[in-house]
Amino acid sequence: MSSKKFRPIILAGGSGKRLWPLSTKERPKQFISLFGDLSLFDLTLQRVNNRDLFKKPIIVTSEEYLSLIEESLSKTGLGVERVFLEPEPKNTFSASVLPVLDALKRNEKERYMVMPSDHYIPFNKSFYETCTIIKNQFRKKALTLLGIAPDNPSTEYGYISVYTSNEEIKCVKSFIEKPDLEKAKLLVKQPDTLWNSGMFFFDGKWLSDSIQIKNQEMYSLMHDLLPTSALSQIYFYPDKNIFSKLTNISFDKAFVESNKQNLVATLEAGWTDLGSWHSLSNLQKEPENGLTLYSEGDYSRTEKPWGYYEVLLESESSKVKILSVDPGQKLSLQMHEHRSETWYVTQGIATVTKGNTTFNLQPGESVEIDQKERHRVQNSGNEVLEIIEIQTGTYFGEDDIIRFEDIYGRKDFH
Repeated sequence: MSSKKFRPIILAGGSGKRLWPLSTKERPKQFISLFGDLSLFDLTLQRVNNRDLFKKPIIVTSEEYLSLIEESLSKTGLGVERVFLEPEPKNTFSASVLPVLDALKRNEKERYMVMPSDHYIPFNKSFYETCTIIKNQFRKKALTLLGIAPDNPSTEYGYISVYTSNEEIKCVKSFIEKPDLEKAKLLVKQPDTLWNSGMFFFDGKWLSDSIQIKNQEMYSLMHDLLPTSALSQIYFYPDKNIFSKLTNISFDKAFVESNKQNLVATLEAGWTDLGSWHSLSNLQKEPENGLTLYSEGDYSRTEKPWGYYEVLLESESSKVKILSVDPGQKLSLQMHEHRSETWYVTQGIATVTKGNTTFNLQPGESVEIDQKERHRVQNSGNEVLEIIEIQTGTYFGEDDIIRFEDIYGRKDFH
């Protein structure tokens, strides 16, 4: 039985584009205070502050987020082993491997856990229990992933197919790319199929040796980036010229999918990656999660003949609304002179008219409406239809509506 702790590698780069305009390049979603004054990054730091399981973490982020990192470290009081400040984004392969190659120069016998900082895990106790299982049954020459039992046919995640067994840690059969909705519906009905959480465990020396064999060119480039002195310095700035030569590729693509020794443990801790307005909206509907992005009283509800809308966010260049459309109701056939819109369905089935075509959207699906394009949404189902509407343009007033058809007899702009 192993008693070795894991060295967490926390990935804190990325811009969270799917949650724009809430998440921006200047302050991506992991640094936004979504839970009172705590961000997802704050919660991740708190999660690894478990001395029975984890050593001081290594943080991988962008140079431009250093002040946000320091703000969180000051808030949580957690000490770190090293902060890698990438000069440009190069995806998760280099972000996961470069810190390991650096840390091996200080200790060849460490074990690691890589974890994104923008995931929400409400039940830390369950998370620790799963990590303890992996720690006690650690396989030195294998990669152990955390899988999530799917509760809906999501198109937002990759899937893992595993071999049937009664073991707590199972062998991976195959990986499945993010599917379309029809394939996702089939996948969730199959036993031993999990979402890929993007969190994984491994022995550092084993990973280094494996990559040296499989990815010789990247391995050599990353070795050229390693510091030759000041090994105890907290902040590390890789050479920009050498770093720019690294391939922009995910850890999954560069290593995991071709690795022959993949294992998986199921995590049951309420995990979500909050990667879209759909997942954020679902989290908001459960008050026990404590999401404070928008709460009752922070925004006004505007009643409409078809239901109502609420404004969640507004800036000079964008506006975000929730549209709630009652069963059997539909908005007017309309267009806008000064804005375009993106609709994300979070509940119900939307019948969308876009130009000369009409089609249905399921929860998790979206559509873009161009400026001056005729459009309409209708709820033909038996449950309330909810849509996140993101407007972009130069003007967002309700008088920027030109109506062509309206079942409620409205002829004015409002």
